[in-house]
Amino acid sequence: MGRAKKERRQRRVAPAPAVTPAAVAARPRVPAAVKLLLAAAVVVLLFLAVRVAAPEPWSYDEYYHLGMAREMRTHLRIDSFRWTPFSLAYDHFADGEPLFHLLLLPFARLRLESAALAGVLLGQLFLVGAFAWALWALCAPRPWWFLLALPALGTLFLQRLEMCRPHVWLIGFTVLVVALLAERRWRALAVACALFGLAHAGGWIAMPLAGLWMLAGVVSSDGPGGRGRSVRAALADGWPAIAAAAGGWLVGQLVHPEVPENFRLLAIVNFVIPFQATAAGDAALHSQLGTELAPPGAGVLIDQWPAFVPALLVLLALARGGAVRTRAALTATVAGVAFLLVGTFAIRRFFELGAPLALLALAIALRERQRAGLPPLLPAGRWLAATAILVGSLWTLATLGSYGFGRVSAPLGMARWLGEHGSPGERVFTAQWGDAAPLFYCAPQLQSLVALDPTVFYLKDPRAFADYVRVVEGRDPQPAHTIRQRFGARWVTLWRMPVFERLARQLFAASGTKIAYSDD
Repeated sequence: MGRAKKERRQRRVAPAPAVTPAAVAARPRVPAAVKLLLAAAVVVLLFLAVRVAAPEPWSYDEYYHLGMAREMRTHLRIDSFRWTPFSLAYDHFADGEPLFHLLLLPFARLRLESAALAGVLLGQLFLVGAFAWALWALCAPRPWWFLLALPALGTLFLQRLEMCRPHVWLIGFTVLVVALLAERRWRALAVACALFGLAHAGGWIAMPLAGLWMLAGVVSSDGPGGRGRSVRAALADGWPAIAAAAGGWLVGQLVHPEVPENFRLLAIVNFVIPFQATAAGDAALHSQLGTELAPPGAGVLIDQWPAFVPALLVLLALARGGAVRTRAALTATVAGVAFLLVGTFAIRRFFELGAPLALLALAIALRERQRAGLPPLLPAGRWLAATAILVGSLWTLATLGSYGFGRVSAPLGMARWLGEHGSPGERVFTAQWGDAAPLFYCAPQLQSLVALDPTVFYLKDPRAFADYVRVVEGRDPQPAHTIRQRFGARWVTLWRMPVFERLARQLFAASGTKIAYSDD
């Protein structure tokens, strides 16, 4: 049983102190649980208001996930992604997030904006609920303050919470895993890890987190005599965490409807794609990968300054108090700071995972300071916390609003036009490969070259992918011929961007081509 649970039981059976007028006056008027629920409601309503004010899809991926849920209403098991014959997924498809798509099924028939809003709200409820439960289970001091700090964690984190994508569930499950490890709830951890792996292809990270928790016992302050355990003792004490995380995740993958193809998909998503995003990857493929796998620029990084505050404070807390360096605090801190560093210098996608973990680590560290009888970490802590939350939230909300997400979805008009005019079986050459997702949603009778990720196109036929990139970059002397003969496509979609200008001029000059649809 976790320490926090024991403390709650002890508090319930402890004899009541004598009631005095001063004690009655000092009693809080609102129970802690009610404060936490009110804070959760405020945060969810704030997150929801951001999306309601900008209802158009915030990313290409929303089209794919909503389209996938709609297809699953009639074909629950999809073993071939027939919309893209140039991809590995055409031959062997495995859904990387089957649980997420099942949760979207009830909304799949709604109009696009309504379905996306429902999916966003579902993810926000899960993330906020998971964070609130973790704070409550860990007996964090004044947990509502930490919950109210979620909107102040930078634009990368808040932007993710406004998208109908499974990454929100990745964040929520990661928070749950850290809390369950700290509380030693092995059965619940196994169940959470099984669901984690079915909700997101990155669910396997629960196992490294369990290993980190086990190794943290070597240097933690909550070992015998206030010192860390020996390596042998830490391994003996920590093996249930590894067994629960690994066993739960494996059970989840074995009940996946596309075993064993899902294991190959996991290898591609978690290892091949990140490797190809580095300088060591294929040059043609690297040119087509999205910005989420690249480090954030200086401007984007500066916008995240509120997210670094909890990380700096928790490092200060661990440095100033040896009693604070418990296994739970070390696990959450190392994980949160590591993800922040990777998100800062390598792959920005990890930043959104590190920010809430660093905030959870701060809550655990302050709990340990309180238990050890140490003075507050900073003077005037409540006023500073309120000011930091208010300033950080206003900054994050205003900065995210300036990005313009959700006010217009550029490919939507093109995709709807092709949905009305494209004949079944016709193929579309998407110069911007992401256009395949809106086509999948709006024109499911058509095929495209690249869907899901360009890596699965590259892995099936590197030479065909190189030809595709040559056309996109304007290096093919006869792009219209290549598009028609090599790829069998009738339609071409082009953005009004300098990167596609050369190809556009080539196609305008080619015989037999015409502009069928155009917008701004």
